[in-house]
Amino acid sequence: MTLQVPPATLEAIAALVEARVLEHLTKLDVATGIPEWLSVESAARYLDVSPERVRKLIARRAIPHYQDGPACRIFLRRRELDEWMSTSRVGTVAPSHGSRTAVGDL
Repeated sequence: MTLQVPPATLEAIAALVEARVLEHLTKLDVATGIPEWLSVESAARYLDVSPERVRKLIARRAIPHYQDGPACRIFLRRRELDEWMSTSRVGTVAPSHGSRTAVGDL
């Protein structure tokens, strides 16, 4: 038994499936499995710090975040956290020629 489906119906089904897949992919980074929007607790796990540390950074407005209003839930965007972390990079100092460090000095 062969099911005959009109081409227009197949196109409509394909469009719906595509929309749902794209919606899911925008919510979840396929490579890492980490959602784009994070709660304070999830952001703390992502940054490998305590939730209290994240809350302090938010209170100081030192970290990008979103909140509907006072006492409302806070969200952080994973990509913005990545950008924030890369601006916190501490530069390195190149050793001068001729200076050697003994292994015991490290």
